[in-house]
Amino acid sequence: MGQNARLGGLTDELVQSILNFDPATNRQAYKHAKDIATKGLKAHQYARTNQFDVQASYSGLDEKFRVLGRDDLADALHERLSEIQNKNDKFMPEHLSLLLQLSDRPVNNTRLEALELLRPPPSPPTLTWHEIIADDPYSDDEIWKDIDYGEESSENELLSNKREQSKKTPISSVEDDTYSPESCIVTVDKEAVAEIQKAQFWTLDIGEDGERITITELEAVRETLFMLCGLETSLYMNDKQNNSIRVNHTYTISHSMNRTLDHLLSQLAEIGRKLYRLRQWIRRPSTLPLIQTFEAVVGLKLDEYDRTLAALQSRYLVPTAPVSVSLLELHEEIRTTTKPLLRLAELVAEIEPLLLVNPFAHLEALYDQIGLAQVTLEKDVFDFMSKIFFQCLQTYLKPIRRWMESGELGANDETFFVFENDSATEAASLWHDRFVLRRGQANALRSPRFFEPAAQKIFNTGKSVVFLKELGIYGTGLSAPEPEPRLDHASVCGQSSEVPLSPFSELFAASFREWIRSKYSFASTVLREHLFSRYGLMTIIHNFNLIHLGSNGASFQEFADALFERMDSGERGWNDRFLVTELARGIFASTLTRSEVERVTVRSARKKGNDRSIKGLSGISIDYALSWPILNIIQRSTIPAYQQLFTFLLQVYRAKYLIQRINWRNIHQLPNVGSKELSKKLRHRLLWFADVLRFYLTETVIAPSMANMSRAILDAEDIDEMSAVHIKYMARLQDQALLSDNLKPIHKAIISVLDLAVSLAGIFTEEAETKEPRSPGNRGSRRKRKSAVPALVEDDSSDAESVEDGDQGRDKSSSAIRASSLDGLRSIDAQFDTQLAFVTAGLRSVGRVAAEPVWEMLAERLEWDKAKDRVLVNI
Repeated sequence: MGQNARLGGLTDELVQSILNFDPATNRQAYKHAKDIATKGLKAHQYARTNQFDVQASYSGLDEKFRVLGRDDLADALHERLSEIQNKNDKFMPEHLSLLLQLSDRPVNNTRLEALELLRPPPSPPTLTWHEIIADDPYSDDEIWKDIDYGEESSENELLSNKREQSKKTPISSVEDDTYSPESCIVTVDKEAVAEIQKAQFWTLDIGEDGERITITELEAVRETLFMLCGLETSLYMNDKQNNSIRVNHTYTISHSMNRTLDHLLSQLAEIGRKLYRLRQWIRRPSTLPLIQTFEAVVGLKLDEYDRTLAALQSRYLVPTAPVSVSLLELHEEIRTTTKPLLRLAELVAEIEPLLLVNPFAHLEALYDQIGLAQVTLEKDVFDFMSKIFFQCLQTYLKPIRRWMESGELGANDETFFVFENDSATEAASLWHDRFVLRRGQANALRSPRFFEPAAQKIFNTGKSVVFLKELGIYGTGLSAPEPEPRLDHASVCGQSSEVPLSPFSELFAASFREWIRSKYSFASTVLREHLFSRYGLMTIIHNFNLIHLGSNGASFQEFADALFERMDSGERGWNDRFLVTELARGIFASTLTRSEVERVTVRSARKKGNDRSIKGLSGISIDYALSWPILNIIQRSTIPAYQQLFTFLLQVYRAKYLIQRINWRNIHQLPNVGSKELSKKLRHRLLWFADVLRFYLTETVIAPSMANMSRAILDAEDIDEMSAVHIKYMARLQDQALLSDNLKPIHKAIISVLDLAVSLAGIFTEEAETKEPRSPGNRGSRRKRKSAVPALVEDDSSDAESVEDGDQGRDKSSSAIRASSLDGLRSIDAQFDTQLAFVTAGLRSVGRVAAEPVWEMLAERLEWDKAKDRVLVNI
């Protein structure tokens, strides 16, 4: 509703600014124009970038640069923004917004020297006639002679004249051997050409008998190095369709056996085949930044390997010392040098099909390979894989860093494990509903496996920043207290020449925890301080304990008694929510501040059935207004648990209230001795039952649970942990108070026992009514009394004297009521025994199953009279 009202107001302003007339003059035209504008705005799904927000962002950057002492950077930004303003481009705000989103810590990463590379080269000076004449003066006299354009002239005559003139002009000859063409010609050494042609073994043909062509070992070495570089060779054949390399068995070496040579060349071809597939893989670029980074790092490693092969080639081509040409030696050197790269090629071949569905497959595979290389003490592979892993990890850390520092998410970033579920979520559920962890199959987190232990802290840190922004305290002079620690191979694994003794998983986890702590501690600490100091979280928990859970027994008892008096008055509006709210505020004003009391509200709902029943109190509930930051901790889903406990306590207080209203004089005035004894017994047992139950709820369950919950919330690091603590303790509190779903039969039986107090009080009310005189002056006095039950205390001795001896109908009616009262007392006693046996048996049963000793203790206390009887029998 708030968003629609805002759009409606903006639409009105838009229509008025365009129409430029008063809507009161022509309402129909104004309404028609507004409908057209509203339909157009609703159909427009993708709004343009707000140019004013972009301008404000750049102004903020300029101010930030100057505050941080980067005036040079601020001046350069201001100069270029001034140039852009002169350009008329309607999409300029979008371009500038894109540059803002692509920026990455401009204060630290910007180098003004790079701007010189963007300057266009200076344009060459304009060529003038003076420069042309100075280079090539007009020295030929013939150029200034007039041409005869007469009719008798013809083309042939002109040509003949030119030939004659050329014959008359003497030819100048310069005798200079420096420019002689013969001096530039080198005589061909036929023997050298023959040697070159002979060295081109690939041009030779196989003989008719199928004999192999003999080559030198140096030629085999050269061909092998070319093949490893990914070039076309004659000794090895490339199968581009299958990305394979095979040995060409046409060639042999004179001093080696063919089978031995083929085996050695096959091993070298296998190495080349793996490297060739790796080279082909990086030529198929991906669109995901994570995989692009991995491809770029692999390409750099291949470039380093190519430089190693070039050094080997130069050793054989231009040796600085005598070198023994050995294919076996080359094979051993290649096998050692290529070992890490071959391991990488195998890794790429395994994860290539997985990258389509899991963009983190390369990070997980590298992580596993590093651990395996450490276990097998392969130092070269360990360093090689570790450096690639940390280089690829930096790309994945960028969205994590932006989320933890500014609470922002990339647009349509499917590789990050946090996404915005609902941007329109109300602030009261911001922490729990606006952002969600992205999960895949089997509810697994959509992130690398080694990130899962820290994913929750990363998630909570970003939410804390968003929370601070909503509170309006983020960015107001707040800055991280410590710089971000490095997360690379040197800082994690060290510079030792040996493999680290500690497992790589532990080294990385410790470094990554430190990296997260530098961002997590700051945001969570600032948020905790505001929740405790400014919004009074612990004070609110204390107030909930006081209002709903009766931690202050005097205030709760006063409120309950006042409510019960209104309930027993028989007035129709006894549960009016406004009157009951004022009653509650007046009572709790002695323990709460004025601002806290104004948050208290009592609601009531009419329940079907007897208003005096214990169950009728479930329609009374008390609320305490909470601000939206606190509602993210004390969630709305936990409020019903407080209401259930409040209702249960109110029902226990109601039962005790009614029992205490039964005066001993009323019991002694009963004519039947059996009724007197039974009434005393029931009054005592029901009073004991209510007291035991009240003590159990307030002292055994509520008090220790709330104290433990308060300590746990004080120790919690973030809102997520605070909310989890609150939910956990409220669920346990609800369970121990017999209010959970699996304990409903026991709770229902307890309510039935408490309802027996209403029945017992009703019997004595009827008995008191039989003793009241029915004179015309007091027939309606019963309805005018403040409460029906307190009348039993007032009419204690005068009832018997006011009965007239001659009223036979009155005596018959009184006898009938007394007889029914005795039956009612017996029925109450039987029901009490039945329900109490069910409650105690159920408590012992669930206590043994759930290993909850408080339930068995409650059962023992409820059966105090039976335990005494058992002791007497044993004696």
